[in-house]
Amino acid sequence: MDRLVVTMYAESQLHAGKGMDIGIVDLPIQRERTTGFPIIQGVKGSLRANFRAELGNLETKIFGSEPGSEEKETFPGIVAFSEAKILLFPVRSMDRLFVWVTSPLALIRFFNALGDKSLVDMIQNENISENEALTVDIEGKLWLEEVEVNARKETKGWLHQVATKISQNVSTVEYLKKKMLKDIVVVRDEQFSKILEIATEVVPRISIDRERKTVKKGALWYEEYLPQDTVMYFVARKTAYANKEEEAFQKFKEVIDGRIITIGGKETVGKGLVCLKVVNVQ
Repeated sequence: MDRLVVTMYAESQLHAGKGMDIGIVDLPIQRERTTGFPIIQGVKGSLRANFRAELGNLETKIFGSEPGSEEKETFPGIVAFSEAKILLFPVRSMDRLFVWVTSPLALIRFFNALGDKSLVDMIQNENISENEALTVDIEGKLWLEEVEVNARKETKGWLHQVATKISQNVSTVEYLKKKMLKDIVVVRDEQFSKILEIATEVVPRISIDRERKTVKKGALWYEEYLPQDTVMYFVARKTAYANKEEEAFQKFKEVIDGRIITIGGKETVGKGLVCLKVVNVQ
């Protein structure tokens, strides 16, 4: 096996910030320039920080030399990490409490990483009309936040395969697995980008003057978060430097599978908890 695809199920809100911004949101999340889809860069650093103790002597072999290391000899790791990409985004829905929304592009990227060419072909040959949503068992009008769409059952069977594959490889909670089997909704890429723009959580934060017990002057700002139950994924590939380091790669796989770690910012206020699951690659 030369690569791992690892899903990340958000157990709390996620904030992977891009820094200060001049818009309404002072601290927005990272997004792709072209699509507006959320991403998380720096996956490698988070994994290294969370699993350093368990990996022991294998840490440097897997991740390479520390950035800025003053060692005389530095070397790269045997694993290369992609950024984390969006797969499913939870959206309020009156009939189902919430559903997970995705799009053909998001699904094609994921199943292409898995090497599932048959599912990729079925997804890309599906035609989704404007303001239409494909579902497993919902028909008629469907509200996704403030966006109204026409729900249509997907009848060729590929969406059921998608829901089954994803539900088996994300959360460890059985209730959520069962919900995911019927509550994944597929919309057009453009519609998905719009939902990802309007449906993230924006939270006001303040800083208190300890003596006066009031808000410090100018200490009000707004932070953007991906909501709890968001599903993302990343790819970890063997590099050209891996040679025959199968034991180290296998150890890395065993250590991360099924674990809950923190990623992104705001860890001390309970943000950034994700459950990792290694997906079987074809």
